[in-house]
Amino acid sequence: MNHTTIQEPLAEDQWFIDSSELRQFVTIVHEISSRTSYDRAETLSLLEPYFKQLLTTQNWLSERFVQPNPDSRMGGGIGQWLLYRSKDRSLSVFSLVIPPNSTTPVYDHLAWGLVGLYKGKQEETVYRRVDQGDVEGYAQLEIVGVRQLKVGDIYKLLPPDDYIHAVKTTTIFAPSVSIHVLGNDTGCIWRHQFHPEKESVHSFRSGYSNIFCN
Repeated sequence: MNHTTIQEPLAEDQWFIDSSELRQFVTIVHEISSRTSYDRAETLSLLEPYFKQLLTTQNWLSERFVQPNPDSRMGGGIGQWLLYRSKDRSLSVFSLVIPPNSTTPVYDHLAWGLVGLYKGKQEETVYRRVDQGDVEGYAQLEIVGVRQLKVGDIYKLLPPDDYIHAVKTTTIFAPSVSIHVLGNDTGCIWRHQFHPEKESVHSFRSGYSNIFCN
């Protein structure tokens, strides 16, 4: 189950959307995360009000990045659209579009970060891994919380807790759209997909809907 992916630095920061709101927010993320690298809980707390403002400022996210993706590696037509990533791959921002009646797999993120709802409604189920992780392909999870989310709601990802989850769209006629701010190149790293009912786990790479991972 172990995959080693050497991620070469990029030539420059990559932007996939022309948005002054996002550029301003990313500048703030870099400034705060660099001076609070010793304490990611503080990083997230300081970023939260700026992220809240971005989520409640509608129409900066263009139509292309709020669409499902029928070819999604996560299944269910889920679109994962990269909006920005830093040249050292230590920060990525992307939109996750989940069609009605679709649910993400249960997966981890392997990074600190913030996730906030931009459109629609969601139900998030949060898990904790309770085995020792020393048996290949085996994982035992327990549910630690279920949250109902509306536009503007934010949740924190802070390993080793609060970073394994599954998310379902609860709006009936339209997809939900969440914005993810993660301290890695989330779509292009190998991480873990869990099957709680089978007590199993395997490596997966979700990819992005608009670029290939190299």
